[in-house]
Amino acid sequence: MNKTTLKVFGLIGILVAIFIAWQLIFNDGGILKTGYNALANGVNKQWEKVAGSGEKILAEWSDSNAANNGQGFDIDTSN
Repeated sequence: MNKTTLKVFGLIGILVAIFIAWQLIFNDGGILKTGYNALANGVNKQWEKVAGSGEKILAEWSDSNAANNGQGFDIDTSN
């Protein structure tokens, strides 16, 4: 094959690889979203143990922000 053919097929291969990587990372069920949600869910479960049921410290990927930051460090020391 000549150099032009190799360049064309090389460019097509690079574009296909970029497309596949984009779909795996940034797609709705991509690896980036799945990994972040797994991390956020783990942190939130541990935070529930400290702050109480239903409390979240990290928002999930689909949420715009966390519901609240809990009362885990609001300790009553007046007694």
